Amino acid sequence: MHRNERGFTLMELMVVIVIVAILAAVAVPLYINYVNDARRTEAKAAIGAIITAEHAYYLRSPDLLGTGVPTYTSDLAELQRVGLDITDADRTWDFTITRADESGFAVSAVLTTTASSSNPIAVDYTYTRGESGSFTP
Repeated sequence: MHRNERGFTLMELMVVIVIVAILAAVAVPLYINYVNDARRTEAKAAIGAIITAEHAYYLRSPDLLGTGVPTYTSDLAELQRVGLDITDADRTWDFTITRADESGFAVSAVLTTTASSSNPIAVDYTYTRGESGSFTP
């Protein structure tokens, strides 16, 4: 008596599970790297807005401060007065401007979401007047 049995054997199911596990083991780290790269790019774009606002502030600072000496600022609220808008990026990134004087400035962005606590992401930008700036991921 020959039965017409249908379905998969245990061996076939185990082979499929192993293949899916291998694909997942390769895909998950790649996906995490893509997400981190996208976050760094978002920070660089927001830092670019800060850089532009810093240069605009530098050009207006002799009149704004009444000193006649141009300078940069380390106050993000002060940069908003000259047109800076980083409200979207400011929700997930913590921006810090340091060494803001006539010689240049440095901007640091640190991801502030809870997902980043185990894998912190920071992007730094340093600008010295008369030279080009540089990013440090």
